[in-house]
Amino acid sequence: MGKILGAAALFLSAAVLLFHLVFHPAPAGIWYAPDSTPQGSTHRPILLVPLDSRPPCKDFVIDGGKIIGREIVTPPAAYMDYYTQPGNTESMRAWLTEHLGNADTAILSVDQLLSGGLLAAREAHISDTDIASLAAYLRTLHAAHPQVSLHAFYILPRAVPQDGIEGWRERRALLAYARLLGRAGEGLPVDEDEMERLRTAFPSAYLQKYLAHFEESTALAAMLIGLTEEGVLTRLVLGQDDGEEHSVGNLKKMELAALLEKKTIAPERAMIVHGADEIALSLLARISVDELRARGGEAPRISLRYADAAMRDMVFPFMAVSNGSTAQEKIAMLGAVQSDMAGSDLTLLLSAGDSDADTLGSRSSAASAVKEMIAAGTPVALVDLSRHFRAEETLLPILIERNVPVHALTAYAGWNTASNAIGTALAEAVLYHCAMQNAVTVQERVHITRANLSFLTGRIAEDAFYLKETIDRVNGVLRSAGWQNTADLDLARNWRWANDLLSYDLARRTESADTTAALRAPFVQHGLHLRVTRSNITAYYPWPRTFEIRMEAQPAVEISP
Repeated sequence: MGKILGAAALFLSAAVLLFHLVFHPAPAGIWYAPDSTPQGSTHRPILLVPLDSRPPCKDFVIDGGKIIGREIVTPPAAYMDYYTQPGNTESMRAWLTEHLGNADTAILSVDQLLSGGLLAAREAHISDTDIASLAAYLRTLHAAHPQVSLHAFYILPRAVPQDGIEGWRERRALLAYARLLGRAGEGLPVDEDEMERLRTAFPSAYLQKYLAHFEESTALAAMLIGLTEEGVLTRLVLGQDDGEEHSVGNLKKMELAALLEKKTIAPERAMIVHGADEIALSLLARISVDELRARGGEAPRISLRYADAAMRDMVFPFMAVSNGSTAQEKIAMLGAVQSDMAGSDLTLLLSAGDSDADTLGSRSSAASAVKEMIAAGTPVALVDLSRHFRAEETLLPILIERNVPVHALTAYAGWNTASNAIGTALAEAVLYHCAMQNAVTVQERVHITRANLSFLTGRIAEDAFYLKETIDRVNGVLRSAGWQNTADLDLARNWRWANDLLSYDLARRTESADTTAALRAPFVQHGLHLRVTRSNITAYYPWPRTFEIRMEAQPAVEISP
């Protein structure tokens, strides 16, 4: 009977397949790439303790893992933070202890392990006991699983005063005073009278709390540097959250840089960078580069190009350094090598639109350059910055207008800060490059290409269509109905409505873009002939605010060798 049922099932399956091929034939020579992960990977999973539960800190890393065929395992949602509610650090550490032996690598957010996420860490008091306890935990973790590489990252405090410091006038005066402290600490001239005036505009207790936060953070970072020197941590990245050109944070960062110089730690094992949310994804790309080099491959060679030469030295909002310095820093962090155009594996093109600086005229020549590079087969990662976070300052609309095959880009990012966008675009491009260097079969190249196109399509939909257009329309409708604070949605009253607005507007925007020649244009990458026929975007608000969305992109892709 079992054989009869098995034969019947096989016949039915064959009949269904024949029906599909007869009545719904695929175009000649076209493959519809499968979603499954290639089999045969010898790697064990990578554990990720995310900075927080926002998609860039967690989902981007999972999606980046799909590009290189690596499973990224994350903690249960019940242990993670949720908006202003901190994660359960005790449960998080227990989970990590339990599962570390099943992995060969872990990417660990110290902010999550110690404070329960980035937002909680911004307000947390870090005692000497807290620091000692975390050090003991990490040493025990390493001793139990010495074969597992621990890649840790910690975010240094931002310049903006903690939310626990009340009064917008007092907070503004304290921030202005802290900027002058930063200038004075760097040996730059300051207006002493202005400092004295600002000093009387907030209570002394506010300044003490503000400065103590930096002292505590510096002590924690110094402990982590010590663990890296001991070999407990394989790699340590200290990121700077929402930096400024002059700040108390910059002074403490200089102290930590001086400490690193005294230690016997190779520069690639411990570094200080600008940024926060993108660091876990960057660490994944760095791990991929390390593995490529361990197999005898070469580090990716990356050339830098700017839509306008002046954009290299621009300092964009929430940054302490220029766009050019940030790009060079990110290339080094990924273990890549900066190269000239002729000898590079990929090009990072940085467009930094600023209507106040009259840079928008550069977009035409930049679009032509992108089109030429794509036609020549040069992989291009596009960073599409906007000083005022407006679509009219970005390059993408010009690419679409000029029928440049947008899906032929290797990577795209136009997130809210230069470090976020540069770090994300470079990490995606490097992951894609490393994966293709390791690919042997056509099927592997097909899977890698699909995964990268999903990442790329999601970045275009969120960074360009949502953050530059849809978010303003959603916020406008909410405000017209009486909700002025869209940064704090009411889950019981307007969250579902906001999600409906988001779904409708973003679907309308992406479907409109999908009909353009730029997004439907066929292109060739790594020997595969490709065309994206539909973006297939779904999105919703993961937190009760409109600033970020959780997005899934499952583009329909025609692929043929």
